Amino acid sequence: MKKEPGAISEARRWQDLRARAIDATFDADRRRVGERVAVVFRWLFLIVLGLLNNVNPHTGTNAKVTIDLVLLAWAVMNVVVNVLLVRGYQPGKQFSLSTMTLDILFAATLVYLSDGFSSPFFLALFLAVITNAVRFGATASFISALIVAGIYLFIGGSFTPANFTLDPNATIGTMFLFLVVALTTGYMTRELERERRSAVERAAEADSLREVSMSLVSNTDIKDVFDVLIGNAVQMTTADRGRLIFSSHEGFTVVSSANRDGSTPAPEGEPIDEHQLSQASGTGEAVFAVDGKGLVIPIASGDDVTAIVCLNKATGVFTNQDLFTVNALSGSSAVPLANALRFQRSRQEATTDGLTGVANVRELRRRLDAAFARPDRRETPLSLLLIDFDFFKSVNDQLGHQHGDLVLQMGTRIVRAAARAQDLVARYGGDELAVMVADTNAIGAQRLAYRIVDAVHAAAVSTTPGQHLTFSVGVASYPEDAFTASELIAAADQALYLAKREGKDRACTFPQLVTELELADGNLISMLSEAGPQVMVAAAHAADHRNPLAQGHSSRVAWIADAVGRRSGLLPNQLEDLQTAAFLHDVGHMTLAADGENLEAPGHAAEGARIVEGARFPPDVVAAVRNHHDRWDGVDQAGGMTGEQIPVMARILAVTEKFEALTAGRGGPRLTSKEALDQIVARSGLEFDPAIIEALGRAVRENIFEVSLPNVALPATPVAPAAATA
Repeated sequence: MKKEPGAISEARRWQDLRARAIDATFDADRRRVGERVAVVFRWLFLIVLGLLNNVNPHTGTNAKVTIDLVLLAWAVMNVVVNVLLVRGYQPGKQFSLSTMTLDILFAATLVYLSDGFSSPFFLALFLAVITNAVRFGATASFISALIVAGIYLFIGGSFTPANFTLDPNATIGTMFLFLVVALTTGYMTRELERERRSAVERAAEADSLREVSMSLVSNTDIKDVFDVLIGNAVQMTTADRGRLIFSSHEGFTVVSSANRDGSTPAPEGEPIDEHQLSQASGTGEAVFAVDGKGLVIPIASGDDVTAIVCLNKATGVFTNQDLFTVNALSGSSAVPLANALRFQRSRQEATTDGLTGVANVRELRRRLDAAFARPDRRETPLSLLLIDFDFFKSVNDQLGHQHGDLVLQMGTRIVRAAARAQDLVARYGGDELAVMVADTNAIGAQRLAYRIVDAVHAAAVSTTPGQHLTFSVGVASYPEDAFTASELIAAADQALYLAKREGKDRACTFPQLVTELELADGNLISMLSEAGPQVMVAAAHAADHRNPLAQGHSSRVAWIADAVGRRSGLLPNQLEDLQTAAFLHDVGHMTLAADGENLEAPGHAAEGARIVEGARFPPDVVAAVRNHHDRWDGVDQAGGMTGEQIPVMARILAVTEKFEALTAGRGGPRLTSKEALDQIVARSGLEFDPAIIEALGRAVRENIFEVSLPNVALPATPVAPAAATA
């Protein structure tokens, strides 16, 4: 899944928390090590000082006993500390401060009880100076050295402020010795601290890299992989912003961007230093900008494509540490990136036409289905253009398929150039293209069709000797011309049929074909016979234009009938015939006198069957049109079929037409699917086949109608309920 800027910042926050946790752990380890060092030094000092005390001939017996008691107390403290450390005690700051204070206290006591700093016991004070550097760092060691120097001056002995003038060099030298030891041990400790900090950063970075790698591996969407990679590259370095750029033989393409603050990335059209990018992709080495504010690092991914991380900052310069970080990130992401590229390439091959480079028909249908599944589809217009390469067969026959392929490629480029960036261009068939025009109504789609026709004229692409490429274009739009994706394709295809029939090299719209069918009069059967399924959707729309209350009726019936037919166990060829019958079930109205008061004209079913039969549609389609008003119980119908004598497709049409009328509000208030089903169930075994009602009920319980059933806008004044659809 995609990692948004806020998610990247959150990841960075957790990385900082992990770093602080690791640092706290290392700090505790340092104190534990400091206490162990102090224990070792104490034993060393205690042994040496004990020997010096007992072998010194100038020390009295009482003084020796007193000093031994102090050394014994100090040894007991050291044993206690040693036992605690051996048993796994984790010393805190308070513990270390306590042991440091006791060390200074015992050392000062020894100095005070002996000959002052003339005695060797003042060396015990060096223990605090050295171990404090390990416990708390250079600053604490220096401060303890100053404290020891103060003790040296103000605790009794031969060197005090009173006799400072007697031997100032010795006094200053001794104090200087304390400070030198503090500075030396402090410097060594600071270097160890720097290494520790570096280890903390590397540990946190390694932890972050592990998470990045897991995130990259779990993502197969290449855009998500790119976003994760560049987002972490920015957050893990001192960069302010970054871009991931593809370098190929076609040039440089920005595929992802990220900013440190999570704000909207800079537009992809922002200038890039192509010289640096060329140098990085050509050599495979990182390139620093002249001013140090830019860093370009290539990630070789094969297949003549190099992914390049391009980082920039407003102030300061990039360091080798930044380079090391991005190199580590690049190394951890190389395999996931290659996998994502391979996955994307496989998916692209599955959705892209290999010859023209545009989407294939499978991807077109998927995108259309997705558009019709959008929650706001009823408020969002959508248009479809079908484009036919005129006389393309002659190109292949006369000049061969290789030249035909070249014409297809050049024609596709013309269409892509004329379409908008957000429009989907797809290869629909051997010599047909489709353009899915998002958020565009019929007028906008028609303008695009005219623009494409003009563009192919201007290009003057040679086809056969003396001929140039031309297009025939069919245009259909939602919701004016279709309620479903399949109906929109059929409407555009039928508009394309009209364009080719009218002489090619032109654009025609679906409403133009509908109008022609409305004006057909006595030529309707011959037109249907000539075109057949190529105009059946247009014929349905022409039939629905007879009455304002019939708008969208046939389209909705076809959609509902398909859902019920699938749940009734119809075979694929039967479903196709059912769709045809659903679109043509009211075609009889086109040759009957219009009746503005009645939605259904008497005799329209028989008249429709006559037209459909004359146009040579399959017998099952004719029977469905003829009998779709027959009642299951045969009441009030002379010579009609009853029960299972009625063709199954006619029984389906009877139920779906009633359900459509109730849910559309034709002749009464608009009902929900559940309310409409309840009314139909009340007529089960009387007017309608119970088995078909059960299939309708399954569809209603699956909630497909409430979610996807297209709405219609009907006049405010409905016809009387008695005149509603039977």
